[in-house]
Amino acid sequence: MAERLLDIKDLWVAYEEIEAVKGACLYVEKGEVLCIVGESGSGKSTLIRAITGSSMITVKGSILLEGEDLVPMKKRERQKLLGTKIGLIQQNPAGAFNPIRTFDKQFRETLKSHDILFDNEKLDQLFVTLGLKDTQGILKSRPYEMSGGMNQRIAIAAAMLMDPELLLCDEITSALDVTTAIAVTDELLRLKNEKGTTIILVTHNLGIAANIADKIAIMSKGEVIEFGSADQVLYDPQREYTRNLLRDVPKLIEK
Repeated sequence: MAERLLDIKDLWVAYEEIEAVKGACLYVEKGEVLCIVGESGSGKSTLIRAITGSSMITVKGSILLEGEDLVPMKKRERQKLLGTKIGLIQQNPAGAFNPIRTFDKQFRETLKSHDILFDNEKLDQLFVTLGLKDTQGILKSRPYEMSGGMNQRIAIAAAMLMDPELLLCDEITSALDVTTAIAVTDELLRLKNEKGTTIILVTHNLGIAANIADKIAIMSKGEVIEFGSADQVLYDPQREYTRNLLRDVPKLIEK
C-alpha cells in the first residue's frame, strides 16, 4: 500500500481577514507528482506558502508531513525542514539567486547554512540529470549571464542538492516558452524516476499537468473543487469548471 508523504486536511488560509484557501483536502504519496491547477487567484500558490510556513498568512487545519503536523510547529522547527526535507523552487528562478554573485559561492553558502558539505561529484551528477553541461563553467558564472531556462534548471539543482523528500514547484514554467517548459517538466519527471522525489507542481496549465502528474487537484476561488488520479480528472471530470479547462487543451481527451 502506498504511503502518504503529505496529507492536507480541512486547510483554511487567510491574509489578514481575506480567506485565500477554504477547507482544502488533498494528499500526495511518496514518489508521486501532484499538480495543483487553477487560474490566477485560485489559491494554489497560497497552498504552497502554507506548507513552507510563510509568516504572511494565518493557517488553520492540518498539514501532515509523514504524519507530523506542520501547522502548530514553531518557526525554527519549520525552518529546519526547509531545504533538507522540503525543497522549494519559486516562479522566478532569478529571484532565488543574487544576480551578480557566482553560483559556486551561493551553492556553498546555502549548503553551509544547513550543515551540509559541498559535494562537487554529486552536483555534477545532478547537472547531468538536468541536461546541464560544464559544471565548473556554470559554477563560475552569475545568474544574470544565464537564460531563464538555464536559471530554472540551476534552481532545481540547488534545491535537489540537499535531497529533499518533497519538492515544491510554484509556477516554475509560467515565464518560460513552451519548449523550455516541456524540457523543465521532463527533468522533474527524471528526478522523480531516478531519485524517487515526491513533487508538487503548481501550474495554471492543464496540458503540463497531463504530461507529468500522477494526481491532479483543481482549485477555484480558494477551494479544491476536484481531486483524484490524473486519469480520473482528465478523462472523467466531475465539475464543469474542469471541463471548461479541458476544452482549452482538446488533445488531452483523445485517448
